[in-house]
Amino acid sequence: MQLLEQHRVVSSSDFGGYAVSSEAAQVSPEALGAKPESEDERLYLLLADDHAAGHLPARASESELIRRYDASRAMVVRALQRAAGEGWTERLPGRGWAFIPLLTSELTYEQICRYRIVVEPAAMLEPTFVLDRTAIEACYAEQIVLFKTAGAGLSPVEVFESGSRFHQLVLDCSRNPFFINGLAQVNKVRRLVEYRKTLASRNWLERCQEHARIAELLLSGEREEASALMRKHLEEGAREKGSSP
Repeated sequence: MQLLEQHRVVSSSDFGGYAVSSEAAQVSPEALGAKPESEDERLYLLLADDHAAGHLPARASESELIRRYDASRAMVVRALQRAAGEGWTERLPGRGWAFIPLLTSELTYEQICRYRIVVEPAAMLEPTFVLDRTAIEACYAEQIVLFKTAGAGLSPVEVFESGSRFHQLVLDCSRNPFFINGLAQVNKVRRLVEYRKTLASRNWLERCQEHARIAELLLSGEREEASALMRKHLEEGAREKGSSP
């Protein structure tokens, strides 16, 4: 929040917390630390695309992947280690790697969407729900900047992670570990597919605007309205991304 205030995206409110500044639209993503897509990022996304499309074998050596992608061993290993952290590769003895089957059918993807549509809006109405005002204000400011700059300079991964972070923070306010851990697991499974679906969607900027509106409703204490908008938001997002991964 101090970084956002420094760049005049937000300003301190007389009532505590922060308010989005009228100058937010003029702030570039680079000023907030966004970086152009790196060679590591391009290799990682290519690896992810090939895995999601079923173009990779169940097992491969580092040497095979180095030849396939014409990349250095260090770059390939970094991409594989990142994938391992997200749960879709694992190291084998020696220099081999296994690719773990993830989301390959539309039925599975639809089931994940239905899980989110049922759980997320309901969790917002739970009696244990306690708003983390600071976290939601920060997410609100981030979504406003994303919307007003059209995500300029951000990779599909960064856009996906921004939206995913917002949904997880809202669910964290439910204080229910089963809801919280369930969504974290779902996000881990859907991440690989949605990296590309996010920016392929024609209305992803509208989804950012809806994130901001949900945050506004929560900050105003209008939980029922926020829950209803969350359900609509998830249903529309599922319809947009319902085509093959």
